[in-house]
Amino acid sequence: MSDQDIAAVRRLTQEGFVGGKLDVVDDVVAEDCIDHDPMPGQGQGREGQRHTCQMVVDGLSNRSTLQDDFVAAGDTVVENWIFQGTHTGDFLGVPATGKQLHVRGIEIWRLENDKIVERWGVVDAAGVMEQLAS
Repeated sequence: MSDQDIAAVRRLTQEGFVGGKLDVVDDVVAEDCIDHDPMPGQGQGREGQRHTCQMVVDGLSNRSTLQDDFVAAGDTVVENWIFQGTHTGDFLGVPATGKQLHVRGIEIWRLENDKIVERWGVVDAAGVMEQLAS
């Protein structure tokens, strides 16, 4: 299942967060998904993941990944990523600045039946806020 699990996570990150296709959330995130480290204002479940994806899509244009590495074991996928985008909309409560942002993070995703059921993650939020302020 490791390859299938990586493919599901990759779809969420590449098609959803980078590509802006929010319907992929329905395909790969379980309705009752638990996010142990939600973003500010993010609720739980599939709708919480959709909210975060929408926030990224609305706030950042020219989105791409500079690094996206995956390791899978059992029902868990670990993702190490670097993401970039241009701050052209409201993002984390900060109005558009036009600045290029580079964001780094590590996620742990647990899957059941090809759906993400849990997420743990660390995103360099302090680094993002520093880039927005400078």
